[in-house]
Amino acid sequence: MPQAFNLSVIFFSVTYLRRLSYCLLISLLLLNNNVQANDLSSWNIWKQNSELSVFYRASQYHDVIEIKAQAKVNSSLAGFIYFIEDFKQVPHWLDNVESAKCISQSSRNESVFITRFKGLWPISAREIVANSRYWQNEDLSIEIAVKDASNAIEKNQDVIRMHVLSAHWTIVPMSADRIAITYQFMVDPKGNIPLWLTKPMTLNGIWTTLHNIQSQLPQSKWQQQVNDDIQEMQ
Repeated sequence: MPQAFNLSVIFFSVTYLRRLSYCLLISLLLLNNNVQANDLSSWNIWKQNSELSVFYRASQYHDVIEIKAQAKVNSSLAGFIYFIEDFKQVPHWLDNVESAKCISQSSRNESVFITRFKGLWPISAREIVANSRYWQNEDLSIEIAVKDASNAIEKNQDVIRMHVLSAHWTIVPMSADRIAITYQFMVDPKGNIPLWLTKPMTLNGIWTTLHNIQSQLPQSKWQQQVNDDIQEMQ
């Protein structure tokens, strides 16, 4: 009799554990779907029109927001890459930039650059040192991974050096001469600036930058150039 009791208890336990595991699996799947849905809905619209949009959301970092900027622009893929690599022209389209230059280039598609931003009271002048590397995927889209490279050069004493927490470009060809650009990034401005001050300045700055790209990129001299490393949509 004790043996039969033990077997029944074991059978009940195994059955219960199986049901519990199944319920936990379903719960995890539902939770994952909810997390994905919340992730998509967590973006707040700052500004948008038919071709440009700027979104933002809270991040895990104190006083730092994550920003996603999107634009549809008339340009070839190579034209866009050459355009953003033309450091002398960067102050003409990237808002509030004083200067930009390449520090080193390890390959044709990877370089380290420094960008200096103007000070605007009560915010002091700032700079970013970053490593940029691009590649082309099989679907012809181009991705640019940007990471902080502050150790590449000694910091200027008269400016505050910001820190790139994450930054990534995705450029998707829509036709032979039209592209869709997405730039998603988080940057720590350093210097203990409150979010209520940096948020509108950064969002307005990226909106201005998108407008500048939209107006200048199609007319750029780089539209006539070919890049052997980049395959264009036919």
